[in-house]
Amino acid sequence: MIQKLRKQFIIVAMCSTLAVLTIIIGVMNVLYYYRVVSNADDLLVYLSENDASFPKNFKSIHHLITPETPYETRYFSVRFTSDQNVMLVDTGRITAVRTKDAISFAREAIKKGKQSGFCENYRYLLTEKSEGSMVIFVDLSRELSSFRTILYTSIGVSVLGLFAVFLLVLFFSKKVFLPVVDSYQKQKQFITDASHELKTPLTIISANIEVLEMESEENNWTISIKKQIDRMIHLVEQMVSLSKMDEGQETIHKEHLNFSTLVTEASDSFATVAQSREKAFETHIEDNLSISGDEKLLRQMLSLLLENAVKYSNEHGKIVLTCKKKGNKSELVIWNTVDEIQKGNLDRLFERFYRLDSSRNSEKGGSGIGLSIVKSIVNVHRGKITAYSEDGTSLKITVVI
Repeated sequence: MIQKLRKQFIIVAMCSTLAVLTIIIGVMNVLYYYRVVSNADDLLVYLSENDASFPKNFKSIHHLITPETPYETRYFSVRFTSDQNVMLVDTGRITAVRTKDAISFAREAIKKGKQSGFCENYRYLLTEKSEGSMVIFVDLSRELSSFRTILYTSIGVSVLGLFAVFLLVLFFSKKVFLPVVDSYQKQKQFITDASHELKTPLTIISANIEVLEMESEENNWTISIKKQIDRMIHLVEQMVSLSKMDEGQETIHKEHLNFSTLVTEASDSFATVAQSREKAFETHIEDNLSISGDEKLLRQMLSLLLENAVKYSNEHGKIVLTCKKKGNKSELVIWNTVDEIQKGNLDRLFERFYRLDSSRNSEKGGSGIGLSIVKSIVNVHRGKITAYSEDGTSLKITVVI
C-alpha cells in the first residue's frame, strides 16, 4: 500500500511539473512568435503605405523598428494589373530571391485568398491599389530560425529538468514517506498483536461459558454471550485478513477457473437461506465463463456479497444474481430490494465499518467490514467494483473481474 501511495505521489509530482513546464514553454514561445509576426506586419503596413520602400526621411515606428531597419530588412514586392498580369517586380533589396521566384511567391499568396500570411519563410501583405494589386514580402528567415532554436532549446532543457526533478522526487519521496511507513508498520503490528491478544481471552471466555452450561443448563444469557464471542472472533479474523490483503501479504494462488461453476455453487448455498427467510432469489448465469484468480478468495467474495444481499434485503424482498461475459472479463451483478437507501453512487459501502443505518444494521449482526474485504479481493484480481441505487429501494453491486 505504501509503495502504491509513493508511486501516486511521484506521478502527481511529475505531472504537475510537466504541466508547469509546458505552460511556461508554451507562453514564452508563443509570445516570441507573436512579437516576430507583429513586427513584420507593422513593417509590411509601413512599406505598403510608402509604395514598397523606405523613404529617405524614415523615422522609427516604435522601438523595434529603428532607423537601422531599412539596412537590415530583406524584402521584395510584386505588382499586378487589375487583370492579374505582372506589372513590376522589385527584388533589389534581397539576393536570395530571383524575379521568377518572386512572381511564383506572389501568385501563391494571391491564390491563398488571405491578406497576410506566410510563403515559406517570407511574411507577405496583399494590398489593393488603384492600378491593381501589390504583394510585399519580408524575409523572416533569421527571426524564424531564432524562434526554432529557442523552441528546441527550451524543450530540451525542460526534458532534462523534468528528468532531474524525477530523480529528486524519487530520492526525497523515500524520506518523505518514512514517517508514513513507520506509522503504517506500527498500525499493522498493532492489528496483528491485538488479534492474537484478543483471541486468547475470547477462547477462554468461550470455554468458561461451556463449563457453565455443563454445570447449569444453557440459557438466554449464555447463548447471547456465545453469539457475541463468535462475532468478535469473526471480526478479528476479518481485520487480519483485510490488513494482509491491503499490504499485499495475502498469498495469491491464481489459476484458470470456471467462474460460472463458482457462482452457481455459491448461489445454490444462499438460495436455501433466502427461501427460508421468504425472499425471492433469481439467478442468470452464463455458462463456461473463464477467469484467472484465487479460488479461495473468489469463493469468499461471492459468499460475502450474497450474505450481504440476503441479510440486508427487505422483508419478503427479492435478490437477482446475474453473471455474464463483458469483453474479455466477467461481470457479476447482485441486485436486491431494500426498505430505503440513498439514490445514486454508493461506493462508500466499501469503506471499513461504514453503514447506511447503524442502528438497524447492528441489529442484524453485521460488522461493517465484509464489503471492504470484497473490494480488497477485487483489487487483488485487478478488477472493479461499484455500488449504485437507481430508485432508492434497491441496491446493485457490480463486479467486473
